[in-house]
Amino acid sequence: MNETRRHWLLATMTAVAAGATGTAWAQGAELTVGVFNATTGVYAFGGVPIQNAMRLAIEQANKQGLPGGARIKMVEGDTAGDKAQTINLINQFARRDNAILLLGPTTSVEAVSGAPVSNALQIPMISTSSSAEILDAGPWSFKVGAQATQTTGRLGRYAVEKLGVKRALVVFDQGNEGYIAQKNAMRDALKSSGAQILAEEGIQASDSNFLPLATKIAAQDVDAVFIAAPAELSANFFTQLLQAGVNPKTRFMGPASLASQGFIKAGGKAVENAYVVADYAATSANPVNAAFTEAYKARYGTAPDNWAAMGYSTALIGIQALRNAGPNPDRAKVRAELAKSSKVPVVIGDGLWTLDAGRQPSYGAAILQVKNGAFVSAP
Repeated sequence: MNETRRHWLLATMTAVAAGATGTAWAQGAELTVGVFNATTGVYAFGGVPIQNAMRLAIEQANKQGLPGGARIKMVEGDTAGDKAQTINLINQFARRDNAILLLGPTTSVEAVSGAPVSNALQIPMISTSSSAEILDAGPWSFKVGAQATQTTGRLGRYAVEKLGVKRALVVFDQGNEGYIAQKNAMRDALKSSGAQILAEEGIQASDSNFLPLATKIAAQDVDAVFIAAPAELSANFFTQLLQAGVNPKTRFMGPASLASQGFIKAGGKAVENAYVVADYAATSANPVNAAFTEAYKARYGTAPDNWAAMGYSTALIGIQALRNAGPNPDRAKVRAELAKSSKVPVVIGDGLWTLDAGRQPSYGAAILQVKNGAFVSAP
């Protein structure tokens, strides 16, 4: 019997068996999941721990088993923070690898560009980012990050109500939709709480010399400076603010992108006492978090940060959708399960992740402060 004939008979027998039992088709089946984040480039501070945590969650899921004995086959890619690379990877995962689900990409810049492609190809995609434009592209694209008004807005209210901030200035990466939304949320929360916004200053992610802007800010009577930008860039910006002579009592603040060890490492003493709103608190008593922290340390030799927690939670959400889709899942079934996600156990926020009718997620947030070179819960 030739090889082609043998493969045809095997496929036919498998199909007949699946029809007879209703579940046999999935016995030992591989469910391909594309995992793609910015593991190089300016966003690698988040992309690397996100990718690591997604890999960990998938490894754990395969040990635990899926319906019908299926296993997840992970195919990985590096977006490098690039829109074109993101689109290429979505096409490869969907067409070449026949993936059933995509986990990623890291940032709103990539996800907003990739979402129309995932919708055109009808493959569910879950990004860790927060831009509402990801959802606008269609029903196949999802986001794990909550709206900036829920997270960054909380920091603005905290700044006024707890820290007594009266005069603030906001700086933002004007090339990133997510950072723009975070800047707007912080500005609006500060203003509605009674603080005055002295200025809104736009920068580029490629910038490194901030001394002219820092000198301009240092000449003003400002209580707090908020920046929505990548972690290392933000640390560099705060360092140059101090070099320019800003009042040492000025509060430095930022969104969840700063909840990274890369921020502390790059900023050193300059970011001591900085305030960050985060999706994740390492001190959370959530039992899922305790197990995650132990497993992540064992796998990678370091404690998980905000981005590792976001990656792990994103993978948990995707894996639950795969499980709920049953022993014979397809893309449409997985998408349908994602759309009705409710109270999924995760490690971010208050430990439960839920979508509303508009597919907007909610889970809570935490205010952190840098103390002695580490993040702790702010008082």
